[in-house]
Amino acid sequence: MNQGKARARRTRMATPTTPRGPRQPTNPSLVTRLRYRFDNAMSRGPLIVIAYLGLVSLAVMVVTALIAVIGQLTFAGGNARTFPEELWQALLRTLDSGSFASDTAWPTRILALVVTLAGIFVAGSLIGLIANAVDQKVEELRRGRSAVVESGHSLILGWSDQVPRIVSELVIANESEKRASLVVLARADKTEMEQTLKERVPDHKTTRVVCRSGSPSSPEDLERVAVQDARSVVVVRDTDGDAGVVKAILALRTFDGNVPHVVAELSEADNTRIVRAVTDGRVLTVSSDDVVAEVTAQACLQAGLSAVFADLLDFDGDEIYFTGVPELGGRTYRDALLSFERCSVIGRIAGGEVELNPPPDTVLGAGDQLILVAADDSAIAFTGVQEVTLPTAPVTRTVASRQATHVAIVGWSQFGAKVLKELDEFLPAGSRVDIVVDRDLVDPTVLAGITMERAVVQVRPGDGGPDDLRALRANGDPQQIVVLGYRDALSIDDADARTLLTLLGLRTVWPATGVQETRIVAELLDQRNLALAVPVGVDDLIVSNALSSLLMAQLSERAELLAVFDDLFDAEGAAIEMRPADSLVGPDPVSFGAVVAAAATVGASAFGYRLDESGTVVLNPAKSHMVTLGPADTVALVSHADR
Repeated sequence: MNQGKARARRTRMATPTTPRGPRQPTNPSLVTRLRYRFDNAMSRGPLIVIAYLGLVSLAVMVVTALIAVIGQLTFAGGNARTFPEELWQALLRTLDSGSFASDTAWPTRILALVVTLAGIFVAGSLIGLIANAVDQKVEELRRGRSAVVESGHSLILGWSDQVPRIVSELVIANESEKRASLVVLARADKTEMEQTLKERVPDHKTTRVVCRSGSPSSPEDLERVAVQDARSVVVVRDTDGDAGVVKAILALRTFDGNVPHVVAELSEADNTRIVRAVTDGRVLTVSSDDVVAEVTAQACLQAGLSAVFADLLDFDGDEIYFTGVPELGGRTYRDALLSFERCSVIGRIAGGEVELNPPPDTVLGAGDQLILVAADDSAIAFTGVQEVTLPTAPVTRTVASRQATHVAIVGWSQFGAKVLKELDEFLPAGSRVDIVVDRDLVDPTVLAGITMERAVVQVRPGDGGPDDLRALRANGDPQQIVVLGYRDALSIDDADARTLLTLLGLRTVWPATGVQETRIVAELLDQRNLALAVPVGVDDLIVSNALSSLLMAQLSERAELLAVFDDLFDAEGAAIEMRPADSLVGPDPVSFGAVVAAAATVGASAFGYRLDESGTVVLNPAKSHMVTLGPADTVALVSHADR
């Protein structure tokens, strides 16, 4: 029997169910529908709630006034039984619970009590919501979500340690404008950004700085900061790295090209080339690490070079300008070099192409523009072609070929590989590079496969302490030492602190007053730590974020400078060189114009000099300025390796 029941049960379970028709909609009650609409209205924000409560309060007052008029009730203090007067009395009792104390008639007292209670619950809620809405608006403004009403402003997208330096440079660039503005849009907190900028850039001069919180890759947030009305856009690497920069560029492209020129910071050179290609050059890309690596490598071998680049890139000293000089049409580039008393010519633009340091006999066209170094665009003045007598014969007319050198690199990060790559282009063949790393911060196996074409590389793992530094002498004293920050393993402050301690140890082993001085070039990650390193006696200090920040600020103001810096940072193009003065002029006092003329005879464009004793770098002196250059002093010039 049980088996039969089980079979029957299984049969019933297997029997297909009758398909159901479409479900009939239920008819909610009126109360349910009203409550649903009320809930939706409440969820739309405080303004809707305020509007509803305002209407309810008004309805209470109107009904109260009608009852008073129809019932011939006069509130205390009333002058007549008119509707406007009773409405006014109802309003007073709604807002002030003590107003009905003077009512004497019981019907009036009851009506006044009702309207007062309604005022306590309804009007009181209305006042509370208004106060809350104001608080929410203040909070929204504090969070930086409001729209920006600016035009002709500089727009910075993203937040990093470079932003304060970019803001500082743009503030200097805007000094000639009465009312300039600068807007920063980043995911960071608005209050924190404003506080940081206030600490790092205390004087904004004539520039109004506005911060907004939002996503640089969101078209809605970009529209909120008036991107289409900006004069330039600078995109910096945020916590998202190159990916965040690329997304911000794509967001800018959604505005159908109605955006100003864009300067974007990227880490990888491959990304730089790709972005330039896909945007047809409309986005000016800066490979920050490559720029700093090249300057670091060159400064390692040429004293004062980092100071020259810093002076050219910031807005506080001499800068690079373009100018047309029809008077020089048909004259040679050599003539142009001596045609400006207060400017230094370093190249020309012919047919839209930049040519730094062309051959001295190059004939200039009437439409050519000159590239020159000047204190300001107002200082550019053609003073006529000058005839300058060449100085007395120098000690040696040719620069001696460089001998193999010994370079030590103390500290390491991924940036170090780029420094080695750049060094390999400038080191004489047969050189030696020793790398000293702290094995607790860098895995030595990471460096195992590093090789150089022109130099022998040896990695020395240890603790990076004084004993490791002294061990460098096993292969002879290095001529140059480069100190890199452990940016991959430590925070910025900790990495710079480690760098400063390393510098103290190095100067203990190799004092700056030694018979054969060892040059030290150090990388700092924070501009604020620069003053701490100066007393140590470092020959050149490279602030990683400063150089790229200066370059981006320059390009944001003048996009045409990109071609000039591309040529200067290209290993196959022109280069800034610190050439020994005794290869150009003798030891006697000469005018700087004579130095320029002497440099032209060897196919170079001189624009400054460095005094070795004090380390002072002077750019763009007047041609009539008299100077005495010793054998250890150098001349800053633009040259080509093949001349």
